[in-house]
Amino acid sequence: MAKYLPAFISVTAVAEMVRTRRVSATAVAEHFLDRIDENDRAVHAIVWRDDEQTLADAARIDAQLDGGGPPPPLAGVPMTVKDLFSVAGQPATHSSLAYDETPAQQTDLLVTAATSAGLVQIGRAASPELGMTTSCESDRWGITRNPWDLDRSPGGSSGGSAAAVAAGLVPVALGSDGGGSIRVPAAFCGVIGLKPSRGLLPTRVQGWAGGSVEGALTRTIADTAAVYTQLAQVDRYAWARQAQAAPDLTRALEAPTPLVRVGVITRALDPSIPVDPACAAAALDVADRLRAQGHEVVDLDPIEAMAEVMDIYPRTIIPAWLGLTPADHPELLPAHVRRALERGRGIDAGSYLQEVQLFQRLAREILHHLFDRVDVVVTPTTATRVPAIGVVRAELLDRGPSRDCRVYEQTLAFTTVPSVLGSPAISLPTHVDEDGLPIGVQLFAEPFAESLLLQLGRDLEAAYRWPERCPDTRTAPLPVAAASGSAPLPGE
Repeated sequence: MAKYLPAFISVTAVAEMVRTRRVSATAVAEHFLDRIDENDRAVHAIVWRDDEQTLADAARIDAQLDGGGPPPPLAGVPMTVKDLFSVAGQPATHSSLAYDETPAQQTDLLVTAATSAGLVQIGRAASPELGMTTSCESDRWGITRNPWDLDRSPGGSSGGSAAAVAAGLVPVALGSDGGGSIRVPAAFCGVIGLKPSRGLLPTRVQGWAGGSVEGALTRTIADTAAVYTQLAQVDRYAWARQAQAAPDLTRALEAPTPLVRVGVITRALDPSIPVDPACAAAALDVADRLRAQGHEVVDLDPIEAMAEVMDIYPRTIIPAWLGLTPADHPELLPAHVRRALERGRGIDAGSYLQEVQLFQRLAREILHHLFDRVDVVVTPTTATRVPAIGVVRAELLDRGPSRDCRVYEQTLAFTTVPSVLGSPAISLPTHVDEDGLPIGVQLFAEPFAESLLLQLGRDLEAAYRWPERCPDTRTAPLPVAAASGSAPLPGE
């Protein structure tokens, strides 16, 4: 039966078919494993699999349904897990040759929430070393490519996750985002990437001084709502607890979208970063569409505090946190990571705490500036169109971490600030450039306003109809470098 599944079937469709026994969870898992075999040789999104465990997990769901038990809400839906996630028994290499393949001892809370909801892990998706770039190339795994153009980057650091969803290898992929690592690859690969509010999803530690969160990538707004509704569990033991109950985002999509005030920013949040005119035009077009739907739209300008938090993050916060993940073989870390670690070693505790306090004060100033004026902010997701393979990595290896890495800075020109704020931010694949490559537009709002973002996203999805756009990786030629995880990387 699974051979009749559409290539780009949705999360909600798979869950409905498994729940009603039109197809077994095992058959679904077999179908998507076959799709990976057929379609991932060129893209190289999936870097680790345990097919036996995948089929065993699917069989347990079938046995539960056969026994008359209530099905989990997302029973049998295949997912990938970003290679930076810890899953007990799976290798914890941080996508780097600098770490041995020692199995993780503990499973991250988001993965546990996903499997409890019925999602079936079908592999681990590629990431750059320690998630420290917005491309998806590493010495351990080689090159992951964009399904829309195999010479282009899928973005990062959740690049394998975005590429897997875009190529139809899975309908949903777990990722993480500390400054744009879900939204940037979502924009480059033409899928939806929602960075949730800080504290919405379960996690043991708030990473990067609260700027780093975990989430998921999908192709449709309905799928995003369905997945986040199940993942957003109230965590009684969290350091930063939600004030309210976990939202039912699927039910929120049944309600009409309220008319809101929309602010548009097309200059980079650090105005020294240049913005590609096509990216700015896409954001302006979305703003015009929202205006036509009855929303009030006003222009906003960045403020100095935005550029300042974008300096503090790579200057202090990230280098200090990198030291918490000591490498087994530090000499095998890429040059930009080694330089960031060295910078972190020179930061004393008092200086770090002063920077964190400044970080928080600036975030408060930015929230006041934006959300006293508007309810939602629209920006380009990135200030650059999809770069070629190797461009961002070469910049970083040569002189990173540095604000002088032009294309790298363009990838983060609009995404870092919402991470610092703890705001929900979603990248929507609204536009396509003249080369047929995706351009993403970002919407972000006050913390815990996911329902509003998804309602606006639903309306924009109906207008731009992006789920109808799908790349065809089966007819793409196989680049030699994609066939091996030890392939030489551009820029080295």
